[in-house]
Amino acid sequence: MEIFLHLLPFVASLAILAFFVHAIFWAMTFTVDEAYLRVRFYGYTARKVALSDIEWAAQDWAFWNEHWTNTFSMDRIVLIRRRTGLFKNFHISPPSPQEFLGELGGRGVTIR
Repeated sequence: MEIFLHLLPFVASLAILAFFVHAIFWAMTFTVDEAYLRVRFYGYTARKVALSDIEWAAQDWAFWNEHWTNTFSMDRIVLIRRRTGLFKNFHISPPSPQEFLGELGGRGVTIR
C-alpha cells in the first residue's frame, strides 16, 4: 500500500479534473425565471443576469465577452447583450437555442 501513496496526488488531480469536466459539459444548465437568466451547475446558481438588464438576445457570436458555454458547436451559441457591466456580451449555449430565445422573448427581451 505504501508503494501507491506517491500516486495519491495524481489520482486526486484526475478526480478533480473529471469533476470539472463533468460539471462544465453535462451539469451546466441555463434557465429563465421571472426576473433572471441563470447559469446553474448541479442545480446551484453560478451566474445570473437580470432580465431587465438584457438589451437584446440573438443566436450570434461576439469577440469581447463573458463565456458560459459547454459546447464546441457554434450553432448552439446564444449572445446576450447586457446594458451594464464590464463585459456587455454574455455567451451561453442552451441545448435548443431557438426555444431558449423564444422563452426570453416571452419574458420581454428583444430578440434579433
